[in-house]
Amino acid sequence: MKIIVNYDFTQQELLGKTDVFEVAEGIGLGELLRMIDAKIMEAGKNKCVDTTYKTTLAGGQLNGCVVFINGSAPEKMLEHKLHDGDNVEFVYGFCGG
Repeated sequence: MKIIVNYDFTQQELLGKTDVFEVAEGIGLGELLRMIDAKIMEAGKNKCVDTTYKTTLAGGQLNGCVVFINGSAPEKMLEHKLHDGDNVEFVYGFCGG
């Protein structure tokens, strides 16, 4: 299935604005975030950019961001099962925003 990912400003320098991930049926959001983080870290390594504050997870928890799926933040976020065509967006709260 295809999941559309819209990156926040913090990730765009490494990955661009949007990406499409082909994933297995029934994948959870946490699994997708680990895939995204691997892509962020690889791009950071290739471009010599520190990715400490660009990844989505830190220690198994969200790394200062809110994740919206189709415009809403789901309960039990990391366990949330994704569906074909879901649209995932990241919002990082800097300076209280």
